[in-house]
Amino acid sequence: MIAGDDPLGWDTTAAADAYRDRDMRLAEKLIFPAVLRRLGRSPGPDRLVLDVGCGTGAITARLAGAGEWTVQALDPSADMLDIARADRPHPRVSYRLFDGRTLPWLADDSVDGAVCGLVYCTDPDDDRLAALTAEIHRVLRPGTPYLLADLNPAATGVGFSTLRHGEPGALYTDGDTVPTRLRLRDGTTMTSATHYRSLDRYRSFLTEAGFPAPTVDLPTLPVDGPAQDAPAETRTAPYMILTTRA
Repeated sequence: MIAGDDPLGWDTTAAADAYRDRDMRLAEKLIFPAVLRRLGRSPGPDRLVLDVGCGTGAITARLAGAGEWTVQALDPSADMLDIARADRPHPRVSYRLFDGRTLPWLADDSVDGAVCGLVYCTDPDDDRLAALTAEIHRVLRPGTPYLLADLNPAATGVGFSTLRHGEPGALYTDGDTVPTRLRLRDGTTMTSATHYRSLDRYRSFLTEAGFPAPTVDLPTLPVDGPAQDAPAETRTAPYMILTTRA
């Protein structure tokens, strides 16, 4: 979708097709290595990790390739899952459609880790996210990690190499819909609708579900070349990574 058009909803076929072709360079450098490092290696063969809101399976593929994790990759979009199954099949991955709120097929204390990347910002419904966070807490074994990676709410309006979350100069409050422009691999852009939440709101989702207060990482890229020519992601973190444990 070309920038300036109406934002695409995340649960549409058009969004899934466009998201398949997004430019993932910043996420690959700033989110994926940090999430894998904080998750750690599987503590034993066939230990189960959830990729909650897996989309087209980009993080799923990294999880499956790291150690001996078995991955359940979950998403409420059938179109996203169709792409994930086609593009990123793996013998230790099962892709599953779910309602975005409940995990009824999983028993209490039965999961060894969970990852949720760029999901909370796409859902306008606080009650659904609160229910989902509580379900993740329910199914995780005590002491196991939950990694929540999302857009940095302190970086709205900043033009990064592959995305811009919000309009320059605009101020957003919890619940506001924010146009987010994503660069595609062919150099065009798509505009999607995301939803602003402050860091305190993210913390409250976790603590109200029973998790301890998370640690917060704001990764940036190193400067490579003259400082005046350095992209915004060397000065400001496009993403944040929250780490907590059940």
